[in-house]
Amino acid sequence: MADKQPHITAWEGVPELLTDIRPLFTLGERKTISCRFRYSLDDPFAVGIDLILETGICITWVVSRDLLFAGTKAASGEGDFKVWPSCRRHSPRPYVYFSLERPDGHATFEAGLPEIRRWLESTYVLVPQGSESALLDWDALADSLLER
Repeated sequence: MADKQPHITAWEGVPELLTDIRPLFTLGERKTISCRFRYSLDDPFAVGIDLILETGICITWVVSRDLLFAGTKAASGEGDFKVWPSCRRHSPRPYVYFSLERPDGHATFEAGLPEIRRWLESTYVLVPQGSESALLDWDALADSLLER
């Protein structure tokens, strides 16, 4: 699918995946897009998906980490983000698909399933599922909500 090999890096122990994804249902040549999947201890329930366009513009979607992980196994998501694994049993390479929707349009992308799953698993090693709330500063959140 991609010219470059996907790779996981870590900054201060937090894993990040840089890979190429392929837009689907487009006219003309289907070029790949650089994509960064990132995780932050500041928002342990979410992951960022940065689409890095050739023009230098970066489009970011923030989605539930658990929703993305569930989508590597079965169809998951509602509303503006949906994700599902490939159903092709005899495909030489399994994929995960995700659809991003906005009022002014939508896009669907194909990414390598093994690297997405491996990256997500590394985030769960760092912050196990169910322990995310221990990282949140509840007092600071309450202060910001109450504008103190």
